[in-house]
Amino acid sequence: MRSRESVTGNLTPASWALSDDQTRLRMVARDFARERLEPLLASAPGAAAWEKTVTLAATLDLTTMILPERLGGLGMSRHDLALVVEQFAAGPLERAAALTLSSAALMTLRECDALERLPDPDIGHYLDGTSSIALGIPDADASGLYVLRQHCGSPAMMVRMEGERPRLALTTLPQEWTGPGSMAVGAGLFIERHCAALPDNMPLPLAPAGAGGDDPVQHWLADTAIYLAALLSGAIQQGVNFALGYCTSRQAFRKPLTAHELVAARLADMMMSANTIHLFLRSVAAQDGPVRIAAVSGMARHVATEAMDVVRELVQLCGGHGYVEGLPPAARLQTVHWFAMLLVKVDAALRAFGAFSTFSASTASA
Repeated sequence: MRSRESVTGNLTPASWALSDDQTRLRMVARDFARERLEPLLASAPGAAAWEKTVTLAATLDLTTMILPERLGGLGMSRHDLALVVEQFAAGPLERAAALTLSSAALMTLRECDALERLPDPDIGHYLDGTSSIALGIPDADASGLYVLRQHCGSPAMMVRMEGERPRLALTTLPQEWTGPGSMAVGAGLFIERHCAALPDNMPLPLAPAGAGGDDPVQHWLADTAIYLAALLSGAIQQGVNFALGYCTSRQAFRKPLTAHELVAARLADMMMSANTIHLFLRSVAAQDGPVRIAAVSGMARHVATEAMDVVRELVQLCGGHGYVEGLPPAARLQTVHWFAMLLVKVDAALRAFGAFSTFSASTASA
């Protein structure tokens, strides 16, 4: 019922061809996701089965990929990490996020040379299920934040105001959440709305915005946007792959669904959306140097909007029976909106702090 071919494989420009190393990393992650994560779209795993999946995911050694070369790692780029994260989305998004949640924060801490600030010196523990680093997405004025977290009491990246400047910092999440603004995403993931900034009990001595060089706050928001976009991009690619196989195997009026003009047109639109999302993500993730706010912000808005549109199209394509039967599009519809919402929040924060940084820099130069 499902197509095994990537909907983006033959549409990528020749100049963007992956190297052998990039292809190997992507294939290893793809094979793991197909074997261990994709079946979870049909039914949730038991505790023992999920624990085994987490253990196997740790053998992919994302930690070594992310760590800088001076610490024995590979110093993987944003672009290559996005390609790997995309593959994890072959299964439920919440499961993919549970296995890779810390990767965005580790990328930012690596670039800021601040990995030693983490409370657990064994960085591998943040990607093997032992602990995690929650994503803290600030409001435009940093007065509160949305947190995507997995473990209670885990560290979380956050933005706080120091005087009139935003500053990147670490905090420790409460052991128990008692506030009203908590939503369960699944797989032990929760989105929490904190109306006040959390205490900065693990300060990160990073340069505040406007102090020159690459702004750590913008760097963190860009890494978060690329991470969330990679999850959504992978989910859309896998969803369209499923749709192609589904429409080839199912018939209406004694013809495959793909032989009907309206269905074929909808499939073509979805394939274009999946390919555009993938290319937009790669173009932004591959940029070197300081964060380009306009590019990252535009990518975030585009991916969030297109992902929601395609997911709805996929459910409609399978019809009501597909939703009742629990086909993959039904499972994705129930979680994609959470990640799209967080991506929209990142976009708003990027634009707010980007404008502030520009103003601060111009004031300093004057």
